[in-house]
Amino acid sequence: MKTKKLLAMALALSTLLTIFIMPVGATEEQTNEDIEIVILNEDISEEAKAKIYAYYSDPDHNHENTEDGATTYGLICTVIGHKIDTSTVYTINHKARATAPRCLRKTYLHEVCTRCDDYETSTLTSTKYINCCA
Repeated sequence: MKTKKLLAMALALSTLLTIFIMPVGATEEQTNEDIEIVILNEDISEEAKAKIYAYYSDPDHNHENTEDGATTYGLICTVIGHKIDTSTVYTINHKARATAPRCLRKTYLHEVCTRCDDYETSTLTSTKYINCCA
């Protein structure tokens, strides 16, 4: 009689553990390094677009509110100042979390000098989770 109770309790305990352990594995964060970059300025050159894509594609670079600081400029930029080209850039990290909304969209204001390669800034303006991946 005690053996049946002990066996029933062991079976119930193993069933409960299985029920509690399974959801933990199902809610684990899923990460995917798939990053989409969208530039909302059609008037910039292909070279400038390539530079922006390279800037935001680097996973080791901190893109949030960066400014190069004091650097030496070309003679033209030193005398008359930078010729700033401003673009709005979206980066979308697909499947950034396991539950909906899954994708993280960051919006940046990106400024670059078209006369020299020394001036480039990026300012994070918003962060938002969006529904784009199932």
